[in-house]
Amino acid sequence: MWKDDLLEKACSCGGDMTIHMHTLVYNTKIKITDVPVYNCEDCSRYEPLPAIKPALGELVQQLGREGTAGSKISLADGSEWAFVLKETFSKFSGEGLPELEAEIRKAVQSRIDLLLDIYRFAADSEDVEWMRETGDRLSQLTLRSTQIAK
Repeated sequence: MWKDDLLEKACSCGGDMTIHMHTLVYNTKIKITDVPVYNCEDCSRYEPLPAIKPALGELVQQLGREGTAGSKISLADGSEWAFVLKETFSKFSGEGLPELEAEIRKAVQSRIDLLLDIYRFAADSEDVEWMRETGDRLSQLTLRSTQIAK
């Protein structure tokens, strides 16, 4: 289902980058928690997971307009990928990347199923705004899943 670079990838230094949750500090005053990033143990370089870059960019723009010094915000509140990864990492008790990948697959599918149920309920309720919002959240997972699928 996933390309090999979802959980790990090669760093430009030649080392291996693995995925984990990170806290970023924006403009030296605002903490953005629950950001999935690749981190290289050899050179300490890190980069955000490509699937969350759009949500992270939107959040940074919003914080530039409305951010308050000392505030703390979770990317998982606005990014379905960050939410799924945060939840999966917090519950994962396996031993390696293959087991983690399997758990992420299950979590993504469960989240998609939940969002489809919510969308169906919103449609039955004829709540157009709720449908739009749920559709946007669903597309974060389905479009990214399609792009990273083999």
